[in-house]
Formats: sequence, structure tokens, C-alpha cells
Amino acid sequence: MPLHPFKIMTQSRPSLRPASFATYVATLLVPAALLAGCAAPTGGGTSPTSGAADTTAAATGPADILGTWQLVKWEGASDAPSLPEGRVINLTFNDKGAFSGTGGCNRIFGQYTIGPGKGQVTIQPPAATRMACADSMAFESRYLKTLPSVTRFERRDTQLTLSAPNGETLTYASQTLLNRPVAGASGTTRTEDRILDVDSQMADCVGVAPRKCLRVRTADDTGKSQWELWYAHIDGFEWKPGVEYRVKIHGEPVANPPADASSMRWTLVEVLRETPAR
Repeated sequence: MPLHPFKIMTQSRPSLRPASFATYVATLLVPAALLAGCAAPTGGGTSPTSGAADTTAAATGPADILGTWQLVKWEGASDAPSLPEGRVINLTFNDKGAFSGTGGCNRIFGQYTIGPGKGQVTIQPPAATRMACADSMAFESRYLKTLPSVTRFERRDTQLTLSAPNGETLTYASQTLLNRPVAGASGTTRTEDRILDVDSQMADCVGVAPRKCLRVRTADDTGKSQWELWYAHIDGFEWKPGVEYRVKIHGEPVANPPADASSMRWTLVEVLRETPAR
């Protein structure tokens, strides 16, 4: 019988070699990705987004501009002035379309309108009192020219930003938080906001020489609080006899005041009420 060559039978195995190098790489990456997806994020919570920006929503409704705001930053122009040291620059917008404030030296006031678009504002050129302050007049002049160029506003939490088409932005902090330190002031000296009732008549008082002083008391609707003499001047407040006032005033510490002068410089923020004396 003829002998046939012995044929060894082997079981064929499916090839594990990928059809291409790209397929091979994919076979390695897909399982790794699946494992990474199953891994718990560190910290026991959602993995934070790298470089997340401030998510506080911008508020641009008519009510969002209301209140008293203190200028803290001026940006967007190569020649943007530095805030004058030891001066508070603020704006108060009321719900009657009027604003008032301080420009660094003088009291300022004027009219504004909201709209027609969301976040749009028109600020009329402000009028101002006529005091001279050598350390802040250049800043104030530039500030008064910039305000009417503002076309937009937005509020984020306790900050208000006014912006002009040329890229300049004025950032204000809410002055609802009182007793904030004055920029450049040393020690623990702080600013102060007060609401006072002012009497319809003055009283005799004595400083360097006999004179007349306002009579004031902390705002009191009961009328039971006693009037006290007010020796300091209130910038921007025009008192008239026969009228009782309720006013909001802002005080800044004065460095090295004369012996007979107030250690605070007081400025009118807003006349809240005027009532003919009974």
C-alpha cells in the first residue's frame, strides 16, 4: 500500500492582526476611553471646567441701575486717568430719571434715560457746583466729559459697569455696603454714609466765632429725637429756611484738618424729602 505523506491537522485560529495601523491604534484607544469615562472624578464631584469664567448673569433692566455706586475702576483708554487719592467718586440713579453724585471735587447732577434697547442708557451732560480742588480738577473735567459718551450699562451682583462705544468702561461698586475704607487713607479711617433730618431753622452756635448752624438728627419719623447742632458744611446742599429736609450724605475723612474744622468732608448724595415746616 502506498504511503501518503503524513499531514498534521491543526485547528485554524482567527487572525488578531488588525487590517491597518489606524485600526490597531483605535483598538487601543477605545478601551482606554471607556475606562476613563467610568472613573470617578477626583474630589467626589463633577469635574470642574478649566478656566471657567464668572457666570454671574448680567442684569440690564431699568431697576438694575438704581442705587448709589462708587467708581472703583476706569479702563479701556490708553490715557484713562487714575482715581484721585482720598476722593470718592459716586453716582446715584433714582427712579425718576435723575442722577446725582460727586465728580471728585464738585457735586454733579443731571438726567438719564434707559432704552430703547436692553442695557442701553443715555446720560445727559451733568451740571456741577463750582468749587475748585487742585488735586482732582483734571480728573473731574475728564470724568464729566466721559459720562455723556456712555451708551450701555450692566449690573453683575454688586458691580455696575458703564461703557462707551470707544471701549472705555467705568466700573462702580455698590455703596450699599457702608463704611468702606477710602483709597489712600491711612490707618483705620473710614468713610461714612448717613441719613439725616434737617430742621427748618438754624440755631446759634460758636466755632472760631459766633455763627449759625444747621440743626439735625438721625432720620426719625416719630419726631421724638432731639435736634443737634451740625457744625460741618455739606457740599451741594442748599438749605432754605422754612423747609424740613431728609437727606442722604456721604463723609470722607480729611487729612490733617484745622483745629476748628470737621475731620470729615460731607457731601450731599440725595435729598430724600422736602417738607414745608408746620
